[in-house]
Amino acid sequence: MNPGTDRYLFVKHSEGWNVDRCTRWMEAQGLPVDWCYPVSGQTFPDPARYAGVVVFGGASSANDCGDFAWVRAELDFIECCLRADVPYVGICLGAQMLARVLGATVAPHPENLAEIGFHRVEPTPASADFLDAPLTVMQWHSEGFDLPTDAVCLATAEGFPNQAFRVGERTIGVQFHPEVNAESLAIWQARNRARKPGQLSDADRARMMADAVRHAPAVDAWLDGFLGRWTRRDARVA
Repeated sequence: MNPGTDRYLFVKHSEGWNVDRCTRWMEAQGLPVDWCYPVSGQTFPDPARYAGVVVFGGASSANDCGDFAWVRAELDFIECCLRADVPYVGICLGAQMLARVLGATVAPHPENLAEIGFHRVEPTPASADFLDAPLTVMQWHSEGFDLPTDAVCLATAEGFPNQAFRVGERTIGVQFHPEVNAESLAIWQARNRARKPGQLSDADRARMMADAVRHAPAVDAWLDGFLGRWTRRDARVA
């Protein structure tokens, strides 16, 4: 990693929703962010140029190497992050890709379960300063991951037991979506309505939006602490 920069890289798998909680936090802290959109054909920069990398979720699978060249390129990029010792956070697909790079299996739930909407995750005995109490947070996935070798499980849940893990000090994958606030959820819902009109009902969408508002204070507080520690700006976190 480059210890002389405060610049971070956000890798997103679609454009037009940079109103999420992570982006807002970086703006509030005055931390500059570069963006990479590999699905749109952008190439990955050298991760060693950055103080940290966040890879967000997406509609594809970490197993789609044969279908999409960008998936293979992204797995290679994550390997480069690990080799360069660049702090890394993977969210949903970003966590699944990290798990795959580390040799773990990514697959649908054996009972074809999916998590869509707000679900509770629980701390594990190893959570330490990651999660100290249950948190109800946004989920949107049908695949999960096995725990990689030498990884520490930091959060769990009933349907998908591996909800977060750490490898080393600042390489972290989370299955859930702490970045999703009401603003970004509204964009996701509009896109889902257009792409998969029958997947969610209007009642489902209304319930998810109400949950986004209800649980925002707790998720805001959790992400504030988590990103403060990950970026080592704890003293500047309100």
